[in-house]
Amino acid sequence: MVKKLICFMLLSSTILLTSCIKTQSIEKIGIINAHGVDKGDENLLESTLIVFQFSAQSEEITKVVSGKGKTIDGALEDANHSSLYELAPGKIKLMLFGRELAEQGILPLLDSQARDARIPDLMYLSVSETTAKEVLHVDEQQISTDIGQFLQGLIENHSTDHNIPRKTLQDFLRIYYDVGQDNALPIVELHDNVPKLNGVAVFRGDRMVGKLTNPEIVLLNLMQRTVKERLVEMSVSLEPFRDHLEKREDRERKDELEIAFIIKKGKSKTKLIDAENLVFQTETKMEMRLLEQSAGVVFKDPKVIKILEKEVEKNMEARFNKLLTKLQSLESDPFGYGRYYKRSEQGKDMTNEEWREKYPSIEVKFKVEAEIFRHGVID
Repeated sequence: MVKKLICFMLLSSTILLTSCIKTQSIEKIGIINAHGVDKGDENLLESTLIVFQFSAQSEEITKVVSGKGKTIDGALEDANHSSLYELAPGKIKLMLFGRELAEQGILPLLDSQARDARIPDLMYLSVSETTAKEVLHVDEQQISTDIGQFLQGLIENHSTDHNIPRKTLQDFLRIYYDVGQDNALPIVELHDNVPKLNGVAVFRGDRMVGKLTNPEIVLLNLMQRTVKERLVEMSVSLEPFRDHLEKREDRERKDELEIAFIIKKGKSKTKLIDAENLVFQTETKMEMRLLEQSAGVVFKDPKVIKILEKEVEKNMEARFNKLLTKLQSLESDPFGYGRYYKRSEQGKDMTNEEWREKYPSIEVKFKVEAEIFRHGVID
């Protein structure tokens, strides 16, 4: 009798739970893969959605759907009205913000997405140089795949190679709410109607305030992670190498030596050395392989390599100082110096507003140590 009662209760529970689940046929669902958001007319948001549809009646797997609303949910509902399928946001891999909207501020949009249990916390965030709509309407024949997967692949591949920072919804909000650091997101632009990554958008809080070029991104990555297999180009003075040039009758006299390196391994360490006067020290160590040089310098003598190392160190230190000055003028701290100050006794109860006031006046002593291997030298 007891066994029959237990079986009856289990069967009843199964029936009740099954009745609570909303079942849908996959042929009736449009799975959103990428979501672009732009500032529309009359203070509306305009959403552009890349949707997977599984219909035997349609030869196209993906479709672009758009909608407008005062909120993201409102724009999604509006897009639903023009779709034959119920739009499902649970598989969004990428959210792309138009530049105008990013400069206005994106926190309200991200907060609403973070509270929506259907939205993945690990979707990538990025900014379009123009509008998200323009990028997501690219002809898929130009890229041989759907645009959502193409952009996701771009970000994954280039962030793995340390060319750009990769930020998810979770990452962005964590950094935003943590005192002492600002966010940076990859920028997408169109080149001959093909999307490409071209720089990084730096934020002050939730507003985009500037852009870093590809050479500047190398410095940002060196501050935040271990960089490996990254190409770096630079120009240094040729004067220290005048006595070490190959003998050539037709040599054109130059003032600069153009060189290209691969950073085999590079990493920075930062510490606060004077809390009262806001002085920091950042030490960067790089193992580099010389790929190419423009002036026929002979590097057989180890002393010549040492000269080159010193020139590279001076060049990189100057780059760090120049970039810091630029970021201070933007009042953006993607390097995260505020985090190091916050760890000190003076900064343990610091607010973001207080760090904004201090940041423009900080001093950083950059010290770069370069070790160069001369394999693969080309003139």
